Amino acid sequence: MIYVTMIGAIMGSFLGCMGYRIPNKIKTTYPSSFCNDCGKPLKWYMNIPIISYIALGGKCAYCHKPINFIYPFVEIACALLFLCNYISFGFTINFFISTILTCALMVTIVSDFLYFYISDRVLVLSGIGIVITLLCFESTDIVFKHIIASAIIFILMYLIKLLGNVLFKKESLGDGDIKLMGIVGLSIGIMNSVVSLFIASVTGLTFSLIVSKKNKEGIIPFGPFLLIGALITLYFSDIITPFLKAYL
Repeated sequence: MIYVTMIGAIMGSFLGCMGYRIPNKIKTTYPSSFCNDCGKPLKWYMNIPIISYIALGGKCAYCHKPINFIYPFVEIACALLFLCNYISFGFTINFFISTILTCALMVTIVSDFLYFYISDRVLVLSGIGIVITLLCFESTDIVFKHIIASAIIFILMYLIKLLGNVLFKKESLGDGDIKLMGIVGLSIGIMNSVVSLFIASVTGLTFSLIVSKKNKEGIIPFGPFLLIGALITLYFSDIITPFLKAYL
């Protein structure tokens, strides 16, 4: 469990970095890690997940400007979620699916909260990873059903967007959110996706009520909550899935 947690923290550091680089059109591997404010390259010991942030007092070693707390938060969250995935599922199909969703969540937390941007690259890689995982554990018929579920959820979300645009007379749902729900549908199926969408809506609304600081248009990034809803649904699938089969 210690190794899984450590890997999670390391991945969190990398994925948080990607959440900054992708929206800003910076290459993944070049340049090496640098301060977002002064641009100076960081030493290796300034990149140790969680520990470096604490040792530096939450500030850049060069310009002494505060490091955005979202980066150590992602490192801690990723470490804990990797551990939670392992404790919940062991090395089963749900572990790999939940871990892929966790990685997508970490990138999206940074990119969507800071830049209102959901990366197509992340969505494509997540989709490929989930399909490969399904092919390794399930029959081709099951994989095909998951792909159909993804398409149905995508179409459903697009129709919800069109309806919302008419009702509110403005953009009601981002294209990235629609694509992201397609990935959720691919991961957990149609009915579980509907449950995860409900959970995402509740958690997103709760967050918007608690946090008063918004952008001028009052928009709250929805992408992270969609993935949080999917993970919660996956964690409690042993309860949710039998309930849905019994009553629907």
